[in-house]
Amino acid sequence: MPTRPFALGRSRPLSGDPGAADARPLELPAHHLVTHGVVVGMTGSGKTGLVMVLVEEALRSGVPVLMVDVKGDLPNLLFTFPGLSPAEFEPWIDPSAAARDGRSTADVAAELAARWRAGLASSGLGPADVAALRACMAPRLLTPGTTAGEPIHVLSALEAPSSLWDEDEEAAREALSASLSLLLRLVGRDPDPARSREHVLLAHLAERRLRARRAAGLEALLADLAAPPIAAVGALAVDEFFAPKERQALARELNTLLASPTFATWRKGAPLDVAAWLAPQAGSGGGKTPAVIVSVAHLDDDERLLVLGLLFDQLLSWVRGLSGTSDLRALVVFDEVFGFLPPHPANPPTKRPLLALLKQARAFGVGVVLATQNPMDLDYKALSNAGAWFVGRLQTDADRERVVEGLSGADGGAGGVAAAALSATLKALPPRTFFVRDVHRQPPAFLAETRFSLSWLRGPVTRREVGRLVRSLSPPPEAPAPTRDSLDPRRVHPDSTDDSLDPRRDYPEFTDNSLDHRRVHPDSTDDSLDPRRNYLNSTDDSLDPRRNYLNSTDDSLDPARASPDPTRAAHGPSSPARRAPVGPGGTVLLDPRHAPSTPLPARRSGAARADAGAPAPAAPPPAAPAPPPPPEGWRSLYAHAPAVAPEGFRYIPWVAASVIAHLRDTKLGVALNRSQLLAAPLLPDGKPDLSRVTRLDPSLLSPSPVAGARFAELPAPLAKRTAAQAAARALREHVYRTTEAAVAVHRELGLAQAEGEPLEAFAARCRAAAARLAAAEQQQVIGRFAPRIARLGERIAAAKARYDQAEAEVAALPGAVGAALLGLVAGRDTARRAGTQRDKATAKLERARQEWTEADAALRDLHAAQGAELSALEQLPLHAGEGIETKRLVPRKNDVEVAFVALAWAATLAGPA
Repeated sequence: MPTRPFALGRSRPLSGDPGAADARPLELPAHHLVTHGVVVGMTGSGKTGLVMVLVEEALRSGVPVLMVDVKGDLPNLLFTFPGLSPAEFEPWIDPSAAARDGRSTADVAAELAARWRAGLASSGLGPADVAALRACMAPRLLTPGTTAGEPIHVLSALEAPSSLWDEDEEAAREALSASLSLLLRLVGRDPDPARSREHVLLAHLAERRLRARRAAGLEALLADLAAPPIAAVGALAVDEFFAPKERQALARELNTLLASPTFATWRKGAPLDVAAWLAPQAGSGGGKTPAVIVSVAHLDDDERLLVLGLLFDQLLSWVRGLSGTSDLRALVVFDEVFGFLPPHPANPPTKRPLLALLKQARAFGVGVVLATQNPMDLDYKALSNAGAWFVGRLQTDADRERVVEGLSGADGGAGGVAAAALSATLKALPPRTFFVRDVHRQPPAFLAETRFSLSWLRGPVTRREVGRLVRSLSPPPEAPAPTRDSLDPRRVHPDSTDDSLDPRRDYPEFTDNSLDHRRVHPDSTDDSLDPRRNYLNSTDDSLDPRRNYLNSTDDSLDPARASPDPTRAAHGPSSPARRAPVGPGGTVLLDPRHAPSTPLPARRSGAARADAGAPAPAAPPPAAPAPPPPPEGWRSLYAHAPAVAPEGFRYIPWVAASVIAHLRDTKLGVALNRSQLLAAPLLPDGKPDLSRVTRLDPSLLSPSPVAGARFAELPAPLAKRTAAQAAARALREHVYRTTEAAVAVHRELGLAQAEGEPLEAFAARCRAAAARLAAAEQQQVIGRFAPRIARLGERIAAAKARYDQAEAEVAALPGAVGAALLGLVAGRDTARRAGTQRDKATAKLERARQEWTEADAALRDLHAAQGAELSALEQLPLHAGEGIETKRLVPRKNDVEVAFVALAWAATLAGPA
């Protein structure tokens, strides 16, 4: 159902007069704001009133609104008094201001009520419309950093596990990145997610916890910084990537922030969840439309930039997760945007996400309205992305010229109005009247007189009054602090049994008994593997894939292990298999520090589960056999054994291979080598299961097994001599299909990023190469211009010599008075000849002067042209980074080689009786 048009007031042609008969109601279709809007106007132009009318119309039309308030005006939306009676206005009248005017608060309230009632009546509105607005909206006043309103937990993406990690991994990672950037800005560290080592390390540590549905608050991150639970970051060990001393320094800074009493306010309140804020609210009369006000008026400038940068990052993440639409789905309003979206080169934390919203949000039905007093406050890219302009009266000529230039550049002319006429129109606009340019209308330009707002525009609201306003609402109850039980995935998703880690979601062919040894060796006589026994009811779970160390999550992060809930202490038979813990770069973590210190409780049979009393009897452990010898051409590797007795676990065979991929680009001179140790479970036919290939860290493998441990039998097909060759071919093919690398290149300079070279170092190398190239080309330019400059110099010297000679000749001849005297003495003929000679010498002098002047001007032009070329070359190193691009490298089949094939024995727990 299309959204109702926004009733903004009255419109009239540009040539009309105020109050003229050609004025008619102004209805702005809601979808016109999908392409965003800009409101500019000096103080007193009615700019805030227009913004409030837009907000009211959006709410009346059922469009959720998110408002960013930096001045304190937007909470005026909550001053909606259905009765329009003096009693409703009086509690909000300033007694001291009324006393200065010699009146009581009751008198002021009565005057305001009468004025507002009359103003609404002039716009065709009344108390019923105010009551309808109040009834349809679900207001919320959020105040980060203070409890005056509803506080915001700005680090909620860190400290509260989110279901987004299951539903939208990219959105969850963007929210995490924004929170970490804010955290690093608060301690004065580099917040760049791509270049900051602090950000990269904290992101790995936090994501590891959040994926396991555990909080990643500051306390937890401090512990992980002291003793990192991961072995490597990318291709480097943790200590090489971030030295222990540097980690300690970062931990001290974060701890200082954590200990700050003022920081505690930032860690409580509503989660920073834009999707939840803008979700329709249930009401007694049907769904209510969210009206969310984020007020930062009480914060200082730096805090505003940090908080709003995080807010806009979260907003952008939410927008990108929406489906496309041409209807107005939500409206974002930012009043007084000065300093948050400034022109180049200023780049505060709010600029990038705001520009991204203006460029991308329209495709998802989210409109953005920006309001400011001075159009020069906004980056030109923001102005060019706005389809609707509302321009009120502007005080300075520079402001008017900027707007006229922007309007003319947007459509080749502001609705057919000449620039001078448009400038005069803007200068003469009365209050609450705006020049409107809407690219969706024909003609696109007209004048608009805004209607009276349904809300009382009282002016900025103080922090104490914010508290009163919030108490007058019915805020939702504060979210309880997260507990271990609240992190139970079965409690988050009561209709599931913690399948967030179920490999069957990624590998449909996977079943709980896909690693059941009986399926590989159905003829085995091992009683513990007797096919007549019910595998799911067996007490021998040595082959339980949920406990496979190459195919399980880190037990230290298992919420079932951490939870005191007795229902999670024992896994039922339908508990899914868990994926291997993955660290930076996809490395599987087999760190023995995270192995369970005591055996897990055994699974209980169906009869035992029915009986509330005795546990299932334990199966006697079989004798520990010797390790099976590897097939011909294979070697053996062993996962670190868990901290249990040898009879408490069993080794299960996987296939592993050390594969080297050579990635080359001869044109760019790039040669990279990627070595990987890959492992995959064995299928019944002895081939690797390529759908479940994982990467191993060689440092976390042991060259020998634990004495006395038990081993599962090898699949019979592995005894064939061709098994190793087949496994090598399969894993080599997998590496060929899946391996790639991204390297930065500069094609114009013929440079490529070296292996292990940071991007900053490569950019510096490009600048240095560009500087050398520019210096060489400058010498060429100088050499090219030198002959022409020399020739012009010679022309100037010759012209100057002729000029000097002609000037001497003219000086030697008599002037006009001398010629007259000469005629009296020597006769007229002599005087005439002397005059002729003088005229010739004067003409010669003029020609010499002209030649000298022309040659000198040509020389100056030549020097200017040379200087321009040299100056342009001087700029080349400064713009060298703009030529850097990313080259994707993939190996050829012949460039992938297998160093060796091995059996990787995975340690699989077997619970006690």
